Amino acid sequence: MLYDVIVVGSGIAGLFSALYAKKNGLNVAVLTKSNPFRSNSAVASGGINAVINLAEFDSVQNHVNDTIDGADGLSYKKIIESMCEDAPNIIAELKEMGVGFDEDKDGKIQQRPFGGASSKRTCYIADRTGSSIVQTLFLKCRNAGVHILSNHKFLNITQYKGKLSGVTVLRRHNSQVIAMACKSLVLAGGGYAGVFRGHSTNSQESSGDVIAAALRANMKLTNMEFIQFHPTTLAHSGALISEAARGEGGYLVDETGERFTDELMTRDKLSRAIVQHMLEGHKVYLDLRHLGEDVIDKKLPSAKKMALNGAGIDLSKELLEITPSAHYSIGGIWTRGDTSTDMPFVFACGECAATGVHGANRLGGNSLLEGAYFGRLAGKEAARVALKREFLPIDYAYVERELRRVELILNGDGIFNINAMRKNLGESLFKNAGVIRDENSLSSALEYTYYLMKQQYGLHCVNKDIHNNVELASILEFKNALVISEVMLLSALGREESRGVHFRSDFPNKNDKKFNTESYVFYLNENNFLVTFEFQSRHSILYAIKKLLHLN
Repeated sequence: MLYDVIVVGSGIAGLFSALYAKKNGLNVAVLTKSNPFRSNSAVASGGINAVINLAEFDSVQNHVNDTIDGADGLSYKKIIESMCEDAPNIIAELKEMGVGFDEDKDGKIQQRPFGGASSKRTCYIADRTGSSIVQTLFLKCRNAGVHILSNHKFLNITQYKGKLSGVTVLRRHNSQVIAMACKSLVLAGGGYAGVFRGHSTNSQESSGDVIAAALRANMKLTNMEFIQFHPTTLAHSGALISEAARGEGGYLVDETGERFTDELMTRDKLSRAIVQHMLEGHKVYLDLRHLGEDVIDKKLPSAKKMALNGAGIDLSKELLEITPSAHYSIGGIWTRGDTSTDMPFVFACGECAATGVHGANRLGGNSLLEGAYFGRLAGKEAARVALKREFLPIDYAYVERELRRVELILNGDGIFNINAMRKNLGESLFKNAGVIRDENSLSSALEYTYYLMKQQYGLHCVNKDIHNNVELASILEFKNALVISEVMLLSALGREESRGVHFRSDFPNKNDKKFNTESYVFYLNENNFLVTFEFQSRHSILYAIKKLLHLN
């Protein structure tokens, strides 16, 4: 199969990329490993930030300043300025496409307050904003002639003489490994907060596949230690209760009924406040009873449904017990301001990319904006280079290698339970690399990750059916999750300070003198990574652990 542009991922970034690439008349395909409506964008409920109402005493500069303040020192001002300046145009474009933002009686888009924002600037569709935008973009892509390839699991990038030639893909309906040639590639496959299985708002398929593949292709990763925890998720499942609930006036209370914190602090600070209160022996609840049933039904229908189905709680009458859960990965594939990566003709956008706008902590409402802004940009850039390139040959050694790997997983005798191993990894990460971490806990998580790496070779499918084999996909995802966990933990160990979402109890203060810079991860070989910081050279090792010592 030959496509001018291949986009991996069907969230807001991927669909915008595909739509903008298609405007140039190119042959464009979107790869999504399951249902295209299961992306993280589709569950981003609360809204999308943009300054569209100056009567609220807001300004683009305020949006820029809030984003920089929330980022805690690691953001790029010029990139943030460009994104915030374009935000009103993005809202106008989405509205023109048919996205039905909530409006007042005069037809003006309504906005709600979000944590870390100095004004009301979050546009919304009740508390299902992301899913509404994704559905609209999906229809636009389909009508424009973009090929939507569902149940096509991206495996790896193929190269010819060091340059992009295509991708390898697993067709899930028959477990066949195929190659697809492309002139340019957009990686928009989401983040890696799903490695915290059992303690994550992400879908069970979220495992950082795209980022792991980028690392194997010798692409640079950055800021992998920064995982944002959402303050309000169901206590026993990690299911998301949108920040919209607090934006509409919800309280956080303990078992005494007392409010103990500012509900609209930035997510890093609020998550720590909640965890600290829990460590002191309290339970934490979301209280919406004072909002009234009408407001909850109109503004927070998804939260009401989630509370009822997930915990048996009626939000209009009862308190809902909550806890922070892993929600958003700020680090990812290193990109320039135009979404290009350090591999020519490969672009990255959305949650899998580190674009420089979130720094060490993301403001709620900025993720959908980031996805839209950089998705449009990636589509334009991918089309621009595709128009100038010819297809390169596919080296079928890539296909053969992936085929052997799939056959081995399918045909061997399984001695471990994949679901138990994924859950155990998530428990270890949540306990030892969660909202509060230190050297001992991170080292324990890393040691357990290495233990699981040894055990992964005993993972084989119990069900040998090649048709829609869920177990096969889970094993492949778990192997990627282990790689992601390792580089995340190495990066967290290397950053001996507290900044944004990364809080080290053994280094509780920010150290601008030494760590006011990004961390980087480089692929050395199959068994080694290099984790370093910008002030050091590419080849200096700050915190490199040889996996061979653990795996042999």
